[in-house]
Amino acid sequence: MLLAFPYMHPELWSGDDLDGLTFFDPGLAAEPDPHAFRPGGLPLDPKTAGALINDCIRFGEQFKDPGEMAYFGAVTVDDFYEGSSMSIQAQLSRQFDDGKGTRQEREAREAASKAQFVLLLAWAFEERILELAGLEEGIRSGWDAMDRTIGVDEEDSLGERETALGETLSHTGGTSDGQEIQLPWQRVIEALPAFVPEDTVLVCADPEIFEVWEEFGIAFEQGEDGHLRATAPAWKFGCRRREPQGMPAALKRLTVAILK
Repeated sequence: MLLAFPYMHPELWSGDDLDGLTFFDPGLAAEPDPHAFRPGGLPLDPKTAGALINDCIRFGEQFKDPGEMAYFGAVTVDDFYEGSSMSIQAQLSRQFDDGKGTRQEREAREAASKAQFVLLLAWAFEERILELAGLEEGIRSGWDAMDRTIGVDEEDSLGERETALGETLSHTGGTSDGQEIQLPWQRVIEALPAFVPEDTVLVCADPEIFEVWEEFGIAFEQGEDGHLRATAPAWKFGCRRREPQGMPAALKRLTVAILK
């Protein structure tokens, strides 16, 4: 299976069309996307997942600067829980504190739920990206429509300055706000192995991510299809210096292909 990385929404894919490319569905929507891959047996059902994400969003809304939101910059998912009045970690843990199965089995289910939670957060963040992009596009269209209505020629229009003013006044969170939150792709790539088949190939078309991996020392070699490929434990693609504790999915090996 060829799985797009790091984004889970096709609208955010920046590479060329690729036959067989699919996108990961972490299970937040009530019905799976027919064009995406949603693994069976996800530990968190859509109702529980939605409740956890809503708690997370309410927790994040207390920060004036989105860049302070711990769950997008966390080194591990546990970093998010510290200080959270929502006790999200406890909610996740209680899902499997039912005495069923061995201790190892319960711990494995809890670890899988935390991995899914990371992917759900990333999915929700992508939804916000698309929402903001739509708002900013609406603002641009609104300014253009106003120009046409009042008869302003292109030479007389303020162009980008009008757009920037509109974004600032509407607080859409665009580039005019001077804020940009990067998707925590390092944590995403560590969570994915919990749910994808072993023969999955992650396909990345983001040159900045590729540069980070090269600087980190991951060796890519050209495959028969002409794409650069590398296989390594997920935690290495997550740019860690050593194996993480309590994250079994991150210990699994992944293959990544680079589209240039």
